[in-house]
Amino acid sequence: MARTTDLRQPAWLSWAGRLGLVAALVAAGVWGSITVLRRPSVRDLEPYTVVVQQQALRGTVVATGTVEPIRQVSLSPPQPGIVATINVNEGEQVRAGQVLVVMDGGNLPTRIKERQALLTQAEEELALREEELMRQQGLVEAGALSPLALSQLESRHRAQQSQVAASEQRLQQLLQEQRELTVQAPFDGLVMERFAEPRSYVAPSGNTSGNANGATKTSLLTIGAGHQVVAALPDNEIGRIQLNQDARVVLDAFPNGPLDAQVDIIAPRSQVDDNVITFDVTLKLLAENPRLRYGMSGDVQLFTEELSSTPVVPTVAIVTRSGQAGVYVVGREDQPTFRSIALGYSSGSNIQVLDGLELGERVFIDWPSWARQPRGRN
Repeated sequence: MARTTDLRQPAWLSWAGRLGLVAALVAAGVWGSITVLRRPSVRDLEPYTVVVQQQALRGTVVATGTVEPIRQVSLSPPQPGIVATINVNEGEQVRAGQVLVVMDGGNLPTRIKERQALLTQAEEELALREEELMRQQGLVEAGALSPLALSQLESRHRAQQSQVAASEQRLQQLLQEQRELTVQAPFDGLVMERFAEPRSYVAPSGNTSGNANGATKTSLLTIGAGHQVVAALPDNEIGRIQLNQDARVVLDAFPNGPLDAQVDIIAPRSQVDDNVITFDVTLKLLAENPRLRYGMSGDVQLFTEELSSTPVVPTVAIVTRSGQAGVYVVGREDQPTFRSIALGYSSGSNIQVLDGLELGERVFIDWPSWARQPRGRN
């Protein structure tokens, strides 16, 4: 009978082999995990960076502007006096010729009536003297009256004519004073400011002796019409500005509604405030906007010359470190790395890079979550 050999391994050896296999697999898994952790992950730079591109920018000068009226006048009475009535308030629209203010005329109506009566009396007296003169001239021709007597009558007639003329002139002066009691709107516009109230004393500029209360005003109202934007530009930029250049105005009150404009007036003389020299540049709005209010302010972009083609980056990418302008480029392990650059002109949203960057490089415009915060980052 043939003998057979039992090839089965001992039980302890079988279990040892299994344990060794498991240990090997676990070790391999741990090492694989370590390897994965050490391997840098692929990060999406697109949301945080932009590519340096070549572009010919349009030069832009940026300033702050204020909405002001195209026409503006402060109304005062021709003569000092007390306000009787004011027919308008601030913010009201007015029409040319509309009566805005009536001054107190005091006893002027009575004086006008008296002067009219005196004029009528003088005219009646003149008519009588003319009739008498005509009669006396006939007597002189008939030889019944001496020429000397006629000459005396003619002198009295001329004196009466002078009296009538003087009475007429004085009456016209009083009527002019009466007309001046009403202050009218010189043009269609808006009441910007109201300075006086009924019963207040107002004297035009240069005639401010005041009243018993010592309260003297020089103006009644300020009327404005139309809208324009006035911007103050530094003297080192004014040479780039020319008449009829295009501009854009973004008011703080309407950030999503830019206004197209053109350069209308360049001040011939500078202004100095705290040793800062500026020139006023007036912009004509190309379309009237009923929502505009005088005194609104905002940013003004004046488009100047066409610039040469250079590498450009967004202005939001520019930072400063220790007073040096620069950008953060993509460094080792995708970390933002500061690099100083030389800047040129800006178009507002983009800016020229004259030195320090190459086309195709990426610069950060937003700080990524994985990046370390450097010291002195601005």
